[in-house]
Amino acid sequence: MADQIYTPYGSWDSPISAGAVAAGARGFEQVLIDRDTIFWVEARPEENGRSVLMSSEGGSPASDVTPVGFSVRTLVNSYGGAAAAVGDGHICFSNFAPPDFPGSKDQRIFSQRPGMQPRPITPQVRTRYADGVIRRGTDTGVWICEQSDVTLHGQDKQSLVLIDLSGERLPVTLVEGGDFYACPRLSDDGSKLCWITWDYPSMPWEGTRLFIADIDANGQLHDIMKVAGDPTPEDEIATDLNPVLQDALRYSSESILDPKWAPDGTLYFVSDRVEVDGTRYWNVCRYRNGQVEVVTKIAGECAKPLWRLGTSGYGFISRSEMLLSYSVEGEGRLARVDLATGNLRDLELPYSDISHLQVGNGFAAFVGGRPDAPSALVRLDLKSFETRELRVSSDDFSKEIRGLVSRPEKITVPTGDGCKEATHAFFYPPCNPAFQADPKDQPPLLIFVHGGPTAATATSLNLEIQYFTSRGFAVVDMNYRGSTGFGRAYRQKMYGAWGVVDTQDCVAAAQYLIDQGRADRYRIASRGGSSGGYTTLALATFTDLLTAAASYYGISNLEMIATDTDKLEAHYAEMLVGPWPRANKVFKERSPLFHVQDIKCPMIIFQGLDDPVVPPDQAQVMIDALLTAGLPVSWTFFAGESHGFKMRKNIVAALEQELVFYGSVMGFTPAGDLTQPEIKNWP
Repeated sequence: MADQIYTPYGSWDSPISAGAVAAGARGFEQVLIDRDTIFWVEARPEENGRSVLMSSEGGSPASDVTPVGFSVRTLVNSYGGAAAAVGDGHICFSNFAPPDFPGSKDQRIFSQRPGMQPRPITPQVRTRYADGVIRRGTDTGVWICEQSDVTLHGQDKQSLVLIDLSGERLPVTLVEGGDFYACPRLSDDGSKLCWITWDYPSMPWEGTRLFIADIDANGQLHDIMKVAGDPTPEDEIATDLNPVLQDALRYSSESILDPKWAPDGTLYFVSDRVEVDGTRYWNVCRYRNGQVEVVTKIAGECAKPLWRLGTSGYGFISRSEMLLSYSVEGEGRLARVDLATGNLRDLELPYSDISHLQVGNGFAAFVGGRPDAPSALVRLDLKSFETRELRVSSDDFSKEIRGLVSRPEKITVPTGDGCKEATHAFFYPPCNPAFQADPKDQPPLLIFVHGGPTAATATSLNLEIQYFTSRGFAVVDMNYRGSTGFGRAYRQKMYGAWGVVDTQDCVAAAQYLIDQGRADRYRIASRGGSSGGYTTLALATFTDLLTAAASYYGISNLEMIATDTDKLEAHYAEMLVGPWPRANKVFKERSPLFHVQDIKCPMIIFQGLDDPVVPPDQAQVMIDALLTAGLPVSWTFFAGESHGFKMRKNIVAALEQELVFYGSVMGFTPAGDLTQPEIKNWP
């Protein structure tokens, strides 16, 4: 093309600015339905990360429900989720606000009536609440309660409590004794309650138990009974497994998630007990006539890992039909399910990632992601099956930006470690029609490593990826072994092998793209947050792959994360590495901090000062070690940020510094007036 500008990869100019990425970081964190009204919780970077409950009645324009001065956010399990509850005209939420007394982020439950200011209905004590459900026909509800001044097994105690919505009576404990609780759900007539629970060292994606009970008019439970979640028989537990995983299997042999009561009173739930073609996947089951029955048999996943509370993947259209979201190898679908036969009919929708699905009377609502447009809060008419987007994650998505979107290509790559296994990823080539680099050059490759590590990446539009591809980077977005979306066995590949299989898979994917002529061998960077930050640090330390590394609140010392992290992950590192302190040598061997002398590339490190999951010391000790060794390093600590940055100014600053850092190391000059990082020990 005659008007193309020939310029090096990495230095292309793009309207997808860091500000546009931050604007697109508006998050939809929960979806709820009460009568004809759809509610959702929305996180807003432009309001310093404040979260707001919004609503739309009958498909009307979206409007704020939460007044200024309040933020709908809970700190249960540190990751939160399910901060709001609605039902019978009640609106309740956990409030996140500046501390009213030392050590508090408020976290009381507030009740809100139309036209009135929210008022607290729980006492101001060191207690957090989440995942509430309101009992129809009463002024009560059931919530998860997490007490920071009472411990169980060395961690904040959780229980299920009955809460008086008038605030006149103190919360009453219904169930306690388990380390974790989730998904309290009431039957339509309010006579039965179900919930899931799990104990250390299990994680919710490894083994949970499902219980039901009768609940009387006074809110007391009777006839508590376990429905599913039996332990693995001792003679079926392989002795060569990580001992921590063996203990988890002795607790429960299946991951049970997302229980719901059907209109006819039958209890449905998702379990990975269902085997399809030799692999166990999360599928829909039900408990009927004293037996567990399998409803769907999909070679895909009908659930996502329960990092944040409040996930929902299905709902009931009628007594005979269900609406179900599921994914196959990272690509989401929405289907109608015949409850009698389990047969599926996929809907033809443009969305490739569907989450937070809720079904109402004649309509449904969900968060829909797609490769070519921002995620949206979607209303689906259940007669015409037409969709309407009520709210989009980014208002700054012009026709110009749309023309720069790089489309994902699914790749499956042999790991090359001699075990005849494969890893999965999505590849995004550089894309900007206004520019072209020298045809003899290959683009720099940026490896995106998701956190978790028990999590996954999908094909929905990620403006951070597009920020780089529109500037001339190639991106490979990894679903390394240990990721979800590929069955239970693939998920378990990480156990005992953290820092090994994930780094092997990143190297294999990069080498595959180099061999294909789609990436420059001498310009490869990795970026990741949390455990993705750890994998990035491990790649820089234990391989010779990288030219540069960007760690967002990454783990440098596995010994520290084994002894100092949040409640949810108190024993997670042991599952991923080995029993602590018995496996302390392995923890040290895989910790980048203790092998700084082997680091082969410059690093940039970003860290929130309020992070309870990966404390700031994890970044500081790594920075100090790099400085002592005289190695190139840049860093920024952000006040007020936790585990994942929520404030617009910080998202912008980090992303711009990261790009400039790559340019300094890889030898190109990024376009634009960008925030400059200070790189110590760099020429």
